[in-house]
Amino acid sequence: MSTYLFPVKMALMLFPFLALVLALPVFVGQYRRYGSFVFWRAVVIYTFIFYLLTAYFMVILPLPTVASVAKMTGPTYNLVPFKVVSDFFKQTVFVLSDPATWLAALKQNVVIQPLFNLLLTLPFGVYLRYYFKRSLKQVLLLSFGLSLFFELTQLTGLYGIYPRPYRLFDVDDLMLNSLGGLLGGLLAPALMRLFPTREQMDAKAYERGQRVTFTRRLVAFLIDNVIAVGLFTMVVGLVAQLLHVTAFVDASGLGNTIPQLMVFLFWPAVAGGQTLGKKLVRIRIVKRDGAACGFWRLAWREFLLYGVAYWALRGLIWSTTELFSKMHQTPVDWLLFGLTLGATLFFLVDILVVGLRRTRAFHDVWAGTTQISTVERPVETESGSSAK
Repeated sequence: MSTYLFPVKMALMLFPFLALVLALPVFVGQYRRYGSFVFWRAVVIYTFIFYLLTAYFMVILPLPTVASVAKMTGPTYNLVPFKVVSDFFKQTVFVLSDPATWLAALKQNVVIQPLFNLLLTLPFGVYLRYYFKRSLKQVLLLSFGLSLFFELTQLTGLYGIYPRPYRLFDVDDLMLNSLGGLLGGLLAPALMRLFPTREQMDAKAYERGQRVTFTRRLVAFLIDNVIAVGLFTMVVGLVAQLLHVTAFVDASGLGNTIPQLMVFLFWPAVAGGQTLGKKLVRIRIVKRDGAACGFWRLAWREFLLYGVAYWALRGLIWSTTELFSKMHQTPVDWLLFGLTLGATLFFLVDILVVGLRRTRAFHDVWAGTTQISTVERPVETESGSSAK
């Protein structure tokens, strides 16, 4: 039993790290598709990845040393089907006429190992039917494919790491794994009654995806300011070096201004009101009536946010340094401090109100713009399927 529990323990230890790496692309894809993410969907995806990790660990662990594998002389494969049945009668204490031997026989390894092979892919079949909506035929074929992958992993000595297989490639395992997946597919409809259906999750996700939440706007803001601006800043710096105008670009502030203009003005003007971040989270800047934004309206909107708000914060930092660090406490310094402090507090309160009350930000209100979701709910066809 410890042979099977060890891989589970290893999976539990590694899961928080591996699952995050493996699930992140799936989460991004789901968010891109629906414009939101349902908690139960996250649970399903996370547990599915955990299951696959555990199953894979059961196939390869515990890892022996290369030297010990090199000394092995036993068979590397079994191509005789139903050998597990003959082994049961040959290697167990089972006697049909003696019921006292039945329970003892079930506790022997020749029974436990096939049972684990049967159970190994049972969750796989459940997931395929419940979440991925596969037919029983597809469940059987995919379960066979997963089992074949496991068996080839063993036959190749963990992809050539070992000089020979350290576990047996067994045709019975292929059949038991395939049967286990099919059994899971058959059990799935009964289990599906206890949990939200895939259709219910999709409907809820699409419903949420129609709302432009503060979280979506924040994610777009971070992507634009960290990734997009960062990339354009690198490009501007590289071009400045090639043209030998780095000193001028740095002194004039063009190294910061050009990337901001490219990301927040010229890019959305060409892309129909979408920056890189907004495109990834599927939102768009439009006029209040839903019409497309013109260049000058976008320019006014971005000026309010990045021309006024950004420089107000920069001015507050500068005036604070002048007043309380360098002790340059002139009336002009105090006036600048008061103006920039008031503006900065206004912007912070505005962000707080937007986050709590889901209202439009000040720059959208003053520019006459709003942000809409570009997520489209699939249209149901006459056959009951959905199409975009």
